[in-house]
Amino acid sequence: MATTTTPEPLPAEPVITGRGVSGVLKSWWQHHPALSQQLRGFAVVALICTVISMTIFAILRPTMGNQWANVISLVLCSFLNTELNRRMSFGVSGRHLWWRDQRRGIWVMLLALTMTSGSLWALHEIAPQASLVVVLAVIVLGNVASAVSRFLLLRYWIFRRVRHGNPA
Repeated sequence: MATTTTPEPLPAEPVITGRGVSGVLKSWWQHHPALSQQLRGFAVVALICTVISMTIFAILRPTMGNQWANVISLVLCSFLNTELNRRMSFGVSGRHLWWRDQRRGIWVMLLALTMTSGSLWALHEIAPQASLVVVLAVIVLGNVASAVSRFLLLRYWIFRRVRHGNPA
């Protein structure tokens, strides 16, 4: 007695085969143009602000110590970071809601400050005589760790109006 089987339905979207990781990533970037633009802008801003912040930190560290140099460099760069992200990452220009964006940017900066200060404290406990290069690496790693949270807060809290089609 012969049995018959019903064929499996075809998938709604074609299965990606033979394109590799780079093909999948390229496809993802093409299907999410707004997010792609925001991430590119965010990366550029992060690079600019990290270089400026680390320069300020390196200058202030000998006279103020690690923690105060970190606080001052992050506070000074916070306004620049929020302004550059307004323009480069989220396409917001003009002064409409500028003060609100900057106030919220301070809260985002406090997250980075908490992470970098905690990292510096831990480094001091482990290696109190760490070199400037090691200290800068720890701060950069702390900033990298907070970058995901920072991007999400910028995208979904501070600049959510851009995502909802409100005028920039």
